[in-house]
Amino acid sequence: MKEEPLVFEARRWASSFLSEHGREEMAADWLLEHHLQLSRAQLLAASREQMALQTWEHFQQDVHLHAAGTPVQHLTGSSFFYDREFHVNPDVLIPRMETEELVWYVIDWVRKNKELKAPRIIDVGTGSGIIAVTLALELSSARVQAVDIDSRALETAKRNAGRLNAPVVFHQESFLEGMASRKERADVIVSNPPYIPKEEWEQLDPLVREKEPAIALIGKGEEGIHSYEEIISRAAEVLAPGGLLAFEIGWQQGEAVRQAAEKAFPEKRIQVIKDLNGNDRIVTVVNK
Repeated sequence: MKEEPLVFEARRWASSFLSEHGREEMAADWLLEHHLQLSRAQLLAASREQMALQTWEHFQQDVHLHAAGTPVQHLTGSSFFYDREFHVNPDVLIPRMETEELVWYVIDWVRKNKELKAPRIIDVGTGSGIIAVTLALELSSARVQAVDIDSRALETAKRNAGRLNAPVVFHQESFLEGMASRKERADVIVSNPPYIPKEEWEQLDPLVREKEPAIALIGKGEEGIHSYEEIISRAAEVLAPGGLLAFEIGWQQGEAVRQAAEKAFPEKRIQVIKDLNGNDRIVTVVNK
């Protein structure tokens, strides 16, 4: 290809190259949008424009890196969640669509409970902060806290909250231990904790297994539910009467997490909710 290709030529080359290496062709567009600083519509409109040589060289480098196993989001430094752009890096998980379903459920539940004028929300294991930041921005009256044991993840979460002007208070703590020791109460406890069993982890796509933080993905125990058990044990002390506990879970973990919740919250309303693909994805407990 010539040194300074037209945009559509660069796009065609990258799509073909990535396809040959077993990667998603759409990644070519994502990388082009990033390097050209264009929206999807603008990219299509610019198809007959010529790329600057330096931009073309950097774009080729990133296409090769993605083909070799680096996630697109680590190359662009960002990912979208709930229609907002978040900074991501190898210290945090790349946002997933399934987590949007969890956030939507929490927002809907809070809005329907109109007696909660200023709900106290805690995001456990916040990672990049996508859950806490989104809840703080979507529920303007909420008082949102977020915890994570990993200082590097917290730095990323704080950066996202600052850039998006989200009023979130962060703590470096393990699960709900700090909340319990301070005798604080929460109206909503939400978490997407590590839940992938070690055996399943070893079978994941290398893009996930080798490039994303194991500490945020691997759940301890044979079924990977140790994190849920830890959170649930403290949630019984922290969750206010009538409050909501909501987890994202692995698609095979619904029954195990439900049983763990029943031990700590006997005779409470517990649900296993399916995602858009029909898989178990959310477990909720209403403390009343």
